[in-house]
Amino acid sequence: MGFTGSLILARTPLPLTNLDPLAGQEVELIGRRDDQWQLAAVDGHSQDTPGWAAALVDATAAPVLIAVVDDSDTALLLADSPGGHRWITVLNAPAGSAGRAAVADTRAMTAIAEEVVVWAAEAGQTVAVEPVLEALCAADRDNRAADQAFGDAAGDVEAMAEVVRNQISFIEVYVLRVLAVLGLAAPVGDAGSWWAHLAAQADARCP
Repeated sequence: MGFTGSLILARTPLPLTNLDPLAGQEVELIGRRDDQWQLAAVDGHSQDTPGWAAALVDATAAPVLIAVVDDSDTALLLADSPGGHRWITVLNAPAGSAGRAAVADTRAMTAIAEEVVVWAAEAGQTVAVEPVLEALCAADRDNRAADQAFGDAAGDVEAMAEVVRNQISFIEVYVLRVLAVLGLAAPVGDAGSWWAHLAAQADARCP
């Protein structure tokens, strides 16, 4: 079974796990940088992710990014900032959903990537639109390609097994790739943890 919960990126000199908006949550600090950016994993979903993001912005006085993960399959990314720069998108949106339709709309996704660039600038990072756009669309593209390859290999057990071996099914890899493109990847402390394994996969596939 995959992870269902939220990955939270925020900048604070205090332990992210101790902030009031995370009080009462089952939370684990999984990454930390010397410049005070931290990445935490929270089990379960918030009933009000935009409100949660706004509360974290107030608590940190810095930009915040939340990835709401569903069984390691899809991830809704929602960002907020003190300057009011907000954006939202879905990685590997379900077939037939508005999120999947948006990924197919180059103009719409480019507009989101441009909003991400502005948000990243407030976070102190200079990034270009094209790599951000690629990172936001990678999960949808890769998983659709794997699904197509699996269908094409139907009846060929060895070929199907090869597709399964090569398929990246953990959406967290793609979330971490987005953070890397934004210049906000947080090193995972425990080298033997599941999160460190995913971080290594993300590093290996970063453009």
